[in-house]
Order: sequence, then C-alpha cells, then structure tokens
Amino acid sequence: MSGIQLKGKNRFQQLPGPLTLALFVLLRGSDSTLLKWLQLRGASIAMDEGIEVISFCNVFFFSTLVSGVGLVLLDRRTSCERFQLLTVQEKQLLAWQTVLGFCLAPVAYYLALESLGVVQQTLVFSLTVPASALLASWSLGERLPRTFPLSVGLIMVGLLVAAAAGGSATFEGGGLSLSGVAWALVGVVAFAFSGLSARRIQQHGLPPGLSVGLCSLVASIAFAVIALALYGPSHFMDLSRWWVLGVIGGYACLITLGSQWTLARAYGSLGVVTVTFWATLTLVVSLIAAHWVLAEPLGWPQGLAAALIVIAVLIQQVSGRRRIGAG
Repeated sequence: MSGIQLKGKNRFQQLPGPLTLALFVLLRGSDSTLLKWLQLRGASIAMDEGIEVISFCNVFFFSTLVSGVGLVLLDRRTSCERFQLLTVQEKQLLAWQTVLGFCLAPVAYYLALESLGVVQQTLVFSLTVPASALLASWSLGERLPRTFPLSVGLIMVGLLVAAAAGGSATFEGGGLSLSGVAWALVGVVAFAFSGLSARRIQQHGLPPGLSVGLCSLVASIAFAVIALALYGPSHFMDLSRWWVLGVIGGYACLITLGSQWTLARAYGSLGVVTVTFWATLTLVVSLIAAHWVLAEPLGWPQGLAAALIVIAVLIQQVSGRRRIGAG
C-alpha cells in the first residue's frame, strides 16, 4: 500500500513544468472570481438573516492557516534547521513580509473587491508590475528596462479605456468606486513592497516553510484575533456548510495552497523569467472567469484594456530578459 502511495506521490511531483505553470495560471486567475462569489453569497445571507457570515477575517484566517500548515509540514525538516540559525535581519524581513504580504496586501485586495467588480479590480492591480519595478530600482539599484516608459504608458492607456467604459454588472451604479480604487492602490503598494521583501528573503536562502509557511501561520493568528475582536466567536460558529466548503475546500486548499505549490514547482522546472513571462495570462483568465461565473461585462473596451496591459508586461519582461542576457 505504501509503495502505491509513494509511486502516486512521485508521479504527482514530477508533473511537467508547462503543466504546473498552466495550473498556476488557471488557479491564480480564478482567485478573485471565487472570492467575489463568496462575498456576494455572504452579502445576500447577511441581508436575509442579519448575520455577518463572511469577512476578510475568517476568509484569510482559513486560507493562511491551510497554506501555512501545509507548507510548514512539507518543508518541516529544512525549516526547523534554518529557523534556529535566523539572524536579526532575517527575522525583521520575515516580520515585514508577514505584515505587508500576508496581512495588509490581502486585506486591501479583499476590500477593493467588495467595491469593485473583478474586471475592474484586476485591471487596477496590474499597476503592481510597474510599481514593483520602480521600487526595486529605488531600493535594490536594479536598472529599469529601456522599454519601461512604454510599458507604463500602455498600462495607463488600458486603465483609462476600462475606466471610460465604466461598468460592472455587479453594482447598480456601474461606475468606479473611489473607495475601491483607493484600497486597490493600497494593495498595489503593499504587494510591491512585499515583492521587495520576498527578493531579499530569497537572497538569504530562506526555505518556503519559513518565507511562506511561517508568515502564513502568523498572519492566520492575526486574522483570528481581529475576527474575535470585531465579531466574536459567532463569526466562526455560525458558518454554513456551503461557506466552509467554499472557503476551506475551494479557496484555501485549491486556490491559495494550490497556486503556491504550482508556482514553486514551475519556478523549479522552468525558471523565474519564464514563469513571470507566462504568468501575465492570469489577467486574461481572471477576466474570462468573471464574465463566465459572475456575468460581468467583457466587451471590446475591457478586452482592449487587458490586451494593452498584457502587451506592456510582456514588453517589459522581454526587455529585462535581454538585459540579463547581455549582462
């Protein structure tokens, strides 16, 4: 029996790099659509029964707990050995990554999605790419690609096209929510700083069990404390079966942990440059999923905006690859 399980496990871990990359694109691209569906279902139940069944507190408590426990267990031997050797600087990096990448950024992501449609939110969050490049240039001294102004210009034109088209089928007003845009911009900045922390953590050679697993576990504790303080124990005790299956089974296990696992496998098989290049397709998957599942509008303005943003990111990636090859 154990031989059969080991054989199946090895076969699962030896999935081809392109397949794991495709799974990552599919899972990460479906993230905001599934989360938006959970928000809408929770809001309808709250209106009918007067019970707040869903918030960023319990959603991210379960998702960070599942991903944290999973990654720590998978990487427990290396993580335990490396944890004992952590320096003060490495502890500070992990603390910043926990606050920015696993607390502030997801909260901003969630609150922006409450006020914006998936299509709108996805397009605004595309600003994370130039924001991360600018931050890396300022903090790490990395040279910006020569095509950086062109990429930023295309992204801005795409956002302006989408904004002019307006519209989300999920909201009666149809226009952009200023609070949603504000939270999205907070998320963009938080994700950019989180990416900077992740690069520095990678330079120190910290294993995934610490860089992702430990940070996720600490974040889950923070979300549990916030939930108990704001809503009380009922925020966990009044959960319905559909919510538990949707959040724990769908969002936490499949989307969060699944995308992290497939991303790590793709990085190991194909390299960071290739994965980053093809990961731009998550934007396309996100728009299609939102249109198919949530009936959000996906006309030529949204398609044009998405095409401009994908082209802008690909131009920047190709330019960065050539610069690395020349160096």
